[in-house]
Amino acid sequence: MSHEAVKWAHNLAPIPMDSNGKPNASCAAVLVGLAIHAGPDGKGAFPSTRTLVRYTRRCERTVRTALDRLEADQIIRKGDPAIVAAHIKRGDRRPQVWDLAMERVRTDLDAEDLKALEAMFPGVTARVEAAKAAAGEAPMDNADAQAVDNQKGGAQLSHPVASTGCNRRGDEVQPVQLRGAAAAPELSTEPSNEPPPPARASIDASTPVDNRGAGGADLGSHQQATATPVELFLAKLGPDWPLSKGQLRRLVPVVIRAIAAGWDPTVLAEYVGANITGVRNPYAVLTSRLGDLPDPPRRSRRTYLNERTVAEATTSAVCIHGDPRPSACALCRHGIALEETT
Repeated sequence: MSHEAVKWAHNLAPIPMDSNGKPNASCAAVLVGLAIHAGPDGKGAFPSTRTLVRYTRRCERTVRTALDRLEADQIIRKGDPAIVAAHIKRGDRRPQVWDLAMERVRTDLDAEDLKALEAMFPGVTARVEAAKAAAGEAPMDNADAQAVDNQKGGAQLSHPVASTGCNRRGDEVQPVQLRGAAAAPELSTEPSNEPPPPARASIDASTPVDNRGAGGADLGSHQQATATPVELFLAKLGPDWPLSKGQLRRLVPVVIRAIAAGWDPTVLAEYVGANITGVRNPYAVLTSRLGDLPDPPRRSRRTYLNERTVAEATTSAVCIHGDPRPSACALCRHGIALEETT
């Protein structure tokens, strides 16, 4: 199917007129049926008469009459029979090959129609004016007509294109238009007045931070003592598992549930991030592995207190870890009790 031929048949093709001065509907329908089977240049259409009858919902006699009228008005012409011979071996079953005269245009289009068709057929206004001049009709007064570029020697293209504002050269090469700035801007040597970036905020379940570029096991002892379990998990996971902020926001509650079940954050990160080979979607893989966790290893299992237990411990005179300052105890603040199980 050729979109070019179908668009021409629907919009620009001249149609034989009836006695009442209106385009013949049967001829228009048959022409569209031929365009469906034609190539982009309008050539090589060979649908059978039965196919055209099915397309147009006309009888066979009406279809044949429409073909004769289209041929008589030189809107279609007989094509190369070798095209159909390559597809149908039996000579008695070969339909007629038709070529569409796509250089022809209708002359009954007004200024509003031409303005709407310019985007689909650049230069159609000039083509219609040329067709009117060839038919001896008065040219249309259209101040908005779009100009077209002429070939050297004054010969007009069969399908002219919209004007580009330049002349065609003999070697068919147009000058190259340089792009970009004429000179690169100079780098400023003045110190920046921009404020320094804010310090990295602590990661919790409500405000996750992207772990891309995190320095996995490079956390110092002080950072490890003050980091939350989720921070330890992400730091151990490292930059091999890049996650967006939205993905982290959905992943953090799953990590918290696994830690609450007894998983050590670093051991959990080693388990779910053990193999990165062939992983295309880190978030989907981590979600699947966290959702199918076995029981946590008994050697490194720690019981993480709930909020009520932590609140009771931090309001007592001495916390459960022996720190006389419960509010300053890092383990109480993170909800961790060092009760090892064997």
